[in-house]
Amino acid sequence: MELWDRQTFLRHVVAALGRGVLVALIIPLAAAFAFSIPLHATLALVGSGLIIEYGAVPVGIALGLSPLFVSFVLICTEIGIFLALYDIFDTIGHTYEPVRQFLEKSRQYVHQSKSIEKYGILALIPCEILLGVYINAPASWVLGWREDHALLVTMIGYLIALAITVVLTVGLLQVTLPGMVHP
Repeated sequence: MELWDRQTFLRHVVAALGRGVLVALIIPLAAAFAFSIPLHATLALVGSGLIIEYGAVPVGIALGLSPLFVSFVLICTEIGIFLALYDIFDTIGHTYEPVRQFLEKSRQYVHQSKSIEKYGILALIPCEILLGVYINAPASWVLGWREDHALLVTMIGYLIALAITVVLTVGLLQVTLPGMVHP
């Protein structure tokens, strides 16, 4: 792995953040604008999703957004976070020698672990459900898994947690506040 200069580093960090913002913020806002969904509620949902990930489902539904739109926005937010974090870690790994050395040592150590070798990338599913994307993206990068494969497996875990949270939220609101949830 070659090391990059400061200008290349900054270009890659800006590109990573831009890609994350495009997917996590611009796409949901464009969809909200296209379908005449309140932008303030969409922004609140994106902000909540950045902090509490799939735990933001009750926030979106309480703001009057449909469960389908809430799911769409939170999926976009999750993908945006993953892409930005993975790219930023990759950029740091190409620019800072101690990080590059840490990465090489970590990969060697991981390949000696029987648990990691046995479960491999599939361990990202429970990791996503229990710990979230802020752990999955860096772990995927450190372990040297391809970004697209790690994102796919992470999203499988996220979709499981998201579906459960949507069903529970809608069910609880139907019981406690009938008529509040719109399909």
